Amino acid sequence: MDYLKIPITKRQLSLLKRIANCDDRRLDDLINLVFSTGLSYYFCERSICISKNDDEYTEEEIKQKALNDKLLLDNRKFHFQSDKEQKDQGYKYVDTTYDNYDRDNNFIEQLSDEFKNNALNEIKKDYKEIEENIIKENTPNLNQVKNND
Repeated sequence: MDYLKIPITKRQLSLLKRIANCDDRRLDDLINLVFSTGLSYYFCERSICISKNDDEYTEEEIKQKALNDKLLLDNRKFHFQSDKEQKDQGYKYVDTTYDNYDRDNNFIEQLSDEFKNNALNEIKKDYKEIEENIIKENTPNLNQVKNND
């Protein structure tokens, strides 16, 4: 996992630590949650569109892009055909970008949720570890019990 670094003053760090403590959180968890919420709010009314990297296409999308390219090369009048004619030949649109235009497929919201889940997963791991340690502490050791008798 990579990490981001932001410049802050000692006073700001102190305040953030106290805010996290008051909210019963670790500082890292608070930062993840605040960052995820801030990212979502920052782009809620601001549109953004970025190109996908080559490694971000699924196998299905890669195959479809190859088919689409072949259809375009083999038929110079492909763009003059109706949508139905294009689809009948196997053409399907492959999105080459990430954007936040569509509420059902908003990559900013998805990214924000991923950041939030990073923090929540760490919190869950911590709770599980604490729970396991409490169980260990509260479970009598049978060998000790026999020796004490």
